Amino acid sequence: MFLSVVMPAYNEQEAIEAVVLDHFRFLEKMGDRVPHWEVVCVDDASRDRTPEILRILSESEPRLRVVRHENNQGIFAAFTRCYREARGTHVYVTGSDGQWPPENLAPMLDRLAAGASLVVGVRVNRREVYTVARRLISYCYNQLPFILFGVRVQDAGSCKLGVREIFLFDLISTSPFFEAERIIRASRQGYRVDFVPISFGARSGGKATGGSWRNILNSLRDVFRCVAVYGLRGR
Repeated sequence: MFLSVVMPAYNEQEAIEAVVLDHFRFLEKMGDRVPHWEVVCVDDASRDRTPEILRILSESEPRLRVVRHENNQGIFAAFTRCYREARGTHVYVTGSDGQWPPENLAPMLDRLAAGASLVVGVRVNRREVYTVARRLISYCYNQLPFILFGVRVQDAGSCKLGVREIFLFDLISTSPFFEAERIIRASRQGYRVDFVPISFGARSGGKATGGSWRNILNSLRDVFRCVAVYGLRGR
């Protein structure tokens, strides 16, 4: 296995160094299971010290590759660039905000070894971290794919581990719904999708933007576009 650990970053100066170094340490401990790996970080035109911190880290660690967008392109473009830059046979996508401990990778590797093609981490402690409004948005986001397409995604916006080809799907969505669409398409194409509970913490800094009204409206637009292409469940 050659594992690409990928993470987008935008104004994460408070957390990015610790996140990258924590993943280095954990991956080195996992050398018997993951002998070959890289960390790919796509900086989506951060305006704080994130680019400088990543530059310094990459100078001392050749297994860190940093890609920078000159202009902020948003969630979809940042994740898509991460996936396209990945060189591994398998991809693990996580966050750069300090909310996703690298130890989450271990149980996901177990499921991969058991035959899963895509493993989705499920945040079981959302109540402790998110506001009621954010939990409601997440609930609707994760229920719609089952209601409309008959596919359970459980926690589509969470960390994922899987074979590279799933992360290179040519998707319809260009909003945060694209990760739900990825799971829908993988399931419909016969890939085995598993779910495992993971640890999830509060932000140490930066600002979350996933639950913005703009992202919500764009996601709803993409839901209807996916219905037009994939059809409703049972059709």
